[in-house]
Amino acid sequence: MNQTPERKRQKRSKKAVAGITAGSLAIVLAGIAAIDAYDVFPELPGILTTDPAVEVQAVPAPHAQGKNMPAPASALDDSAPVPTKIPDTVDKILSDAKVKGFGIEIRDGLSDDILYAENENRPRTPASVTKVLTASAALLSIGGETRLRTTTAFDPSTSTVTLTGGGDSLLGAGESQPGAVNGHAGLTTLAQQTAESLKSQNVAEVALDLDTSRYTGEDFSPGWERADIAKGVITPIQPLMIDTGYVGSKDKEWRGRSEHPAKDAFAVFSKELKAAGITVTDTPKPAAETGEDAKTDGDSDTTELAGVESATISEIVEYALVHSDNVVAEVLGNEVAIAQGEPGSLEAGPKAVLAALSDSVDLGKTHLEDTSGLSYDNQISPHDLTTILQASVVADDSLASLISYMPVGGLTGTLTDRFTKDKTAAGTVHAKTGTLSTVTSLAGGVLDADGRYLVFTLQIDDVDKDKILEARKTVDDIVAALADCGCR
Repeated sequence: MNQTPERKRQKRSKKAVAGITAGSLAIVLAGIAAIDAYDVFPELPGILTTDPAVEVQAVPAPHAQGKNMPAPASALDDSAPVPTKIPDTVDKILSDAKVKGFGIEIRDGLSDDILYAENENRPRTPASVTKVLTASAALLSIGGETRLRTTTAFDPSTSTVTLTGGGDSLLGAGESQPGAVNGHAGLTTLAQQTAESLKSQNVAEVALDLDTSRYTGEDFSPGWERADIAKGVITPIQPLMIDTGYVGSKDKEWRGRSEHPAKDAFAVFSKELKAAGITVTDTPKPAAETGEDAKTDGDSDTTELAGVESATISEIVEYALVHSDNVVAEVLGNEVAIAQGEPGSLEAGPKAVLAALSDSVDLGKTHLEDTSGLSYDNQISPHDLTTILQASVVADDSLASLISYMPVGGLTGTLTDRFTKDKTAAGTVHAKTGTLSTVTSLAGGVLDADGRYLVFTLQIDDVDKDKILEARKTVDDIVAALADCGCR
């Protein structure tokens, strides 16, 4: 059948955004795909037995590779028709749904026109959709190209090497892997570079010290359950850790996390420094033993020996969104606070995230207790979430890539097993999931059948546990309908 020039333009526009979809997340899926929560898949063995349940991923996990991709708006033709019958489509799905009480807002990505709204201004528990705010704040305040640096320094007065955590929660235990996000910077590489620098100064024996002062205050939120550490949900938030604090073999389907991730990383560094030919003593040497004159003013001649850098903040944001990784999200919250001149702490992080977004969007009704979404006390409305999503579509700064960093329907992360039966939605939906035992949320963007880019937020909380799957099905049905929409 012949196509009109307008239809051809629309299809070209759709292909352009599909290119973003395919290229924005280069994911290698290994083993079992990430999932949201044990309550959604109760056949999994005993991972989440507490109430409430929280998001957790299976392992081995996919590896996200962040790319510098254009914003969706740069690939869209504004002449694509705006759908006008979305209310009829959504209302039909909601009327047939077995679960009632959704908060919904759907907007045109380019014009910001509201195409559908229902209870859009009521704040709700968002679960891991909270990470959309954290990711946005990190991109805006820290900057997408910024890297986090883990360093070593040497004090000749005591012959002490200090390992300083710089906020990289994705350190590798081995050599640095430039093509990876998790393991981009490796402690083996840092130890080898440190040893080379020491040997160049004719230093063969040192004491070791650990500096985690980048983060202050409590490293574990009072609103979290310590039992969730062993379940792999969260770990104490410290500025130095390997593989977000996971412990145990990567071959296991599920792994717990460490109670002391910085200490674990410090032990690995010590081992690797010894392997690189440096003798490590238990205690610092006094100045007299090193041949150095003691400093009378409290100063020292400490100098940096070596440093390794993380992946970019953009890549780390993508990792946090694709994996729905609570640890990475909390670390990003601390780093947002530091970027704004505040202490890097779990207390300052949520406030800093909201402050970082205040110049771009009105989040007056939003309340955050953490930056990962673990807390049931977080409150975000569909309207506020959709405002951030629409701002990212038309942005010309680091925020522009936000939606492209989210999981892709039927392909990656927590959306791997969703939208697989809808050929239009699969590959065109970018969205962040949110799941707690009584909560399901989805926020992101989708290209409709006519080539119009839509942003959406769908939330429901206080759902009976035995109806949470039905609630999620309704969410997916609505988003799939948007993808299939030629609603004129």
